[in-house]
Amino acid sequence: MKNDKKELKKPFFANFLESQLSEAETKKVNGGVTSPLGDVEVPTTKPAKDIQHTMKYPSDGDDDVNYV
Repeated sequence: MKNDKKELKKPFFANFLESQLSEAETKKVNGGVTSPLGDVEVPTTKPAKDIQHTMKYPSDGDDDVNYV
């Protein structure tokens, strides 16, 4: 009974995915990103420099005013 309650606490999809791998395959699973040249440190900059946005000019004509 106690084992059944522990099994129910784990989400179904997590249990489903884990059951697809054997014990040996589970031990081989790693995470993270590596580069052949080594880990790269990205310098911290100000948020204003990191934000990318579309500039208004040149316009596609949606703001053009038609005078009658």
